[in-house]
Amino acid sequence: MFGRIDPMRAPANCARVKRLLIDRGYLVHENGQEPGYAVPGPEKLRALIGADHPIGWKVIFDETYGIFGCLEPRHNDFGLVGCGTVEADGLYLRLVGRRSRLPGVSNVLPSRETVLQWRHIANVETSGAFIYLVYRVPQENEREVTFRLPDPSAATRLAGILPSVRTANFVPQIEARLELERHLITESPTAPVTAALVALNVLMLMVTALSGKSLTAWGSDFGPYTSDGDWWRLLTALFLHAGLLHVVLNMWGLASFGPAAERLFGSVNYLLLYLVSGVAGNLASIAWHPDVNGVGASGAIMGVLGSLLAAQWRIENKVLRSVLRPLRNSVLLFAAYALVTGFIHANIDNAAHLGGFAAGILTGLAVARPITGERVYGRRDVLALLRLVPVAMLILSAGFWYARHKAATLSGDGLYWSTVHWLRGGEHATVQKFNSALALESNNRDLTALANAVDNDVLPFWREASNRLSSIHLTADSQNISGLELLQLLSDGRIKAFEHLSKAARANDGLQVSAAELELKQVETGAFARHKAEQ
Repeated sequence: MFGRIDPMRAPANCARVKRLLIDRGYLVHENGQEPGYAVPGPEKLRALIGADHPIGWKVIFDETYGIFGCLEPRHNDFGLVGCGTVEADGLYLRLVGRRSRLPGVSNVLPSRETVLQWRHIANVETSGAFIYLVYRVPQENEREVTFRLPDPSAATRLAGILPSVRTANFVPQIEARLELERHLITESPTAPVTAALVALNVLMLMVTALSGKSLTAWGSDFGPYTSDGDWWRLLTALFLHAGLLHVVLNMWGLASFGPAAERLFGSVNYLLLYLVSGVAGNLASIAWHPDVNGVGASGAIMGVLGSLLAAQWRIENKVLRSVLRPLRNSVLLFAAYALVTGFIHANIDNAAHLGGFAAGILTGLAVARPITGERVYGRRDVLALLRLVPVAMLILSAGFWYARHKAATLSGDGLYWSTVHWLRGGEHATVQKFNSALALESNNRDLTALANAVDNDVLPFWREASNRLSSIHLTADSQNISGLELLQLLSDGRIKAFEHLSKAARANDGLQVSAAELELKQVETGAFARHKAEQ
C-alpha cells in the first residue's frame, strides 16, 4: 500500500497515487499487500539537492573530554554519541549513530538510524564544520542537534540544501554556543575534583565492605551521636554508602553533572560547594529526623544540581541554558531516584536531598563567575570564593543551631543512643581522673585528695548518668530495653560504691577504702549477672 491506502480495497486510488508520484519524479516500489515506498528519482534529486543521488558525510555527534566525558551533556536531544553519518535526499535527513539507553550514558551499541522529515527542520546554522538545527514536530517538544562534518565546505553544502525556515523566536546561537563550550573545556578539561570524589566514594565502599564494621563505626550521620558532639560525622557520611547500587547510582549522577559544575565554578570553589551542600543536607536530615542514621553523597549531588540551576540565573549568558539542556533527562532521572530511595531506604533521607539542593542554589549563586576561558586560578575565582565563605558560614551556622535545637527533643530510642554516646565519652574521662587520684593516693597516702576527686569528678558524672537514664522511656517493643536496664544497674551500683569510697577516705579508714575498691570491681560483674538472671 501507499501511505494509508490499502491496495486490496482501493486499487484505483493506489494507482492514481502511484501515477502522481511518478509524474513528480519519484521511483515507486511496490510490495504486494505489504507497505510500499517511494524515493526521489535522479531528476527529482537534482531539483531538491543538486545531485542525482542522496548525499552523505561522516560526522561526529560528540567529542568527549576527560575520564567522565562519555557521561557529560550530549550536543543533541536524540542521544546520538560518537561518530556516525548523515544522509540527505530532500525528503529526509538520516542521522546514523550510536544512541545511549540511559540519559547521559553512552554505551557500545550497534548504530541506529534517526530519520528527520525535511519539512520539520528549521533554524539551520553553520560555524566552520559544525551544523546546528532544530527539529519541530507538531504536538511534540522541540529537539536540537549539533554535529561536525569533515570540513567547512561540507557543512556549507549541507546547510545550503536544508530548509531555510526560521521560527518566530529564532536567535543565532551556534557561534556563541561553540565559544562557550570551548571556554568551559579550556577552563577545566579533565574535571579532576569530580574524578577524585568518585574514586574516593568507590574506594570507601570497598573498604567498609571488607572491614566488617558497621557504617556507624565508620562515621555515618547517626543523629544521636552527631548532635552529641560527633559533628565530624556530617562530613564522613558523605563518603559512605549503603550498598553497591546506592554508590553506583550516586556516582553516575555525580559523574554526569559534576564536570559541568566544576567547569562553571572552578575546581576549588566546586569542591567547597559540594562539601557545604553535603554537610547542610546532613544537618537538615538531623533537624527533620533527630534519630536518623544516614549515609550517602546524594545530598551533595543534589547541591550540585541546585548550583547548576543557580548558574543559569546568575551568569549573564543566554546560551548557557541551551548548553546545559541535554542534562535535563539525567537530572529528572536522578531526582526521581533520590526521592524514591529517600522514602524506601532507612539510611537515605529526603530531608538531606532537599537541604542539599537548597544549599546548592545559595552557594551556586555565590560562586557563579564569568566564563572567560582562563585556566589559571585568577581574580574572578578569588572573588567567587570571597562570596562563598560568608554564605557557607551562614548556611552551616543556621543548620548547626537548628540541628542542636531539634536534637534536644530526642526521646525513646534516639535519646537512649544519645545517652549511650555521652556515657562512653564521659566514662573514659572520669576513669582517667579516678585512676590519677588513686595513683596520687598510693604515692602520698593522701586519702583526702582521693575523697575530693571522687566527690568533685566521679560522683557528679555517675549521678547525672543515672538521672539521664531514668528519664528515658522506651516503647514495649524497643530492642534497647535490656540495654537501658543494664546501664541503670551499673550507674546505680557505681554511685553506691563511690559514695562508700568517699566516706571511707574522709574517715581515713584504710580497711573501708579497700572494701569500697573491691565493691567497685564487683559492681560490673554483679550487674551483668543480675541482668542475665532477669532475662
